[in-house]
Amino acid sequence: MNSNAKSRRIAFELSNCYFFPAMNRAILAGLCFFLLLSGCDGGLTPPPTVEPGIAGTLTVFGPWPPQDSVKSLWLFASQIFPLDSSKIVSGIFQGKIFVYPPCCVQPSSFDASLPYGFNNMSFHFPLPLATYFYIGVLQRFGDNLVEPRSYRVVGVLTNPADPLLPQEVTVGEFEVVSNLSINVDFYNLPPQPF
Repeated sequence: MNSNAKSRRIAFELSNCYFFPAMNRAILAGLCFFLLLSGCDGGLTPPPTVEPGIAGTLTVFGPWPPQDSVKSLWLFASQIFPLDSSKIVSGIFQGKIFVYPPCCVQPSSFDASLPYGFNNMSFHFPLPLATYFYIGVLQRFGDNLVEPRSYRVVGVLTNPADPLLPQEVTVGEFEVVSNLSINVDFYNLPPQPF
């Protein structure tokens, strides 16, 4: 066998032993990668960046009381209903009643409040996943922070089927329950829970 034929034979054997199996592995890996991508249903994509909660509009009917009688004004969402005065403070600290803007984290934050004097205001209230049985607007008019008689409900998200009852809202994962409408009337109060 001459050296030229011998080198062609070695080249043929090398190409069969090294090149084609490597090429076959590359084709097989590419095919597996294609099948993996085409069969993926988005399970590896990050979750949406939606913070769960409720959103809507607050509308004030009638005049506002004097500003010195509106110490704080909060939107609240309660997993407890019916609500009585003994459950308010414990409900806030147990994470069953939430207020917006957040107020009860430290004593200085009790000054956090919805703005005074608005007629219509949009809101977005981040909330944990849960069912909320009582949502409304709470006014603090008294000086004693822990006394239930320093507070009154001035607006409630009402049940369309029975306006005397609050509407139940369930907040799901990555969900903002929107288009909620809460009417506030400082001089025509809804039934008080305490």
